[in-house]
Amino acid sequence: MMEPHEVHLRGCVFVCLGGAFATLAAAGAIAFFVARGETRHTAPTGFLGDPERGRALVSAYGCPSCHAFGSGAASGMVGPPLNNIGARSYLAGRFPNIPGVMKQWIEHPRELKPGTAMPDLGVSGRDADDIAAYLGTLR
Repeated sequence: MMEPHEVHLRGCVFVCLGGAFATLAAAGAIAFFVARGETRHTAPTGFLGDPERGRALVSAYGCPSCHAFGSGAASGMVGPPLNNIGARSYLAGRFPNIPGVMKQWIEHPRELKPGTAMPDLGVSGRDADDIAAYLGTLR
């Protein structure tokens, strides 16, 4: 038969182990969500759109059929590669690579540069903001 203090200590051990497991589970969950947050694109300063939405729109509008986007992705050979477009000084060789101009280029490339091979895809203003924000993260 157990002594009363032994029963009490056994209860303390269960509480202590339960707390330790709960702490480990919470730490694991926090680490998981922090790691997920590190892979999420954040819009660079000056960009108004949602880069995560922009990443999906790049495929929806068919951009990879003409442009390369890093390694392993579908890589078009018509337009320039866009894997570091956010770090470039100019768009289309002559326009400053700033958020408003990038948005204009995405929406109406032929208005900015008549004769360009870049087609006007009918990109809406919101979609252009999101695509520009995503492209701005590619450095």
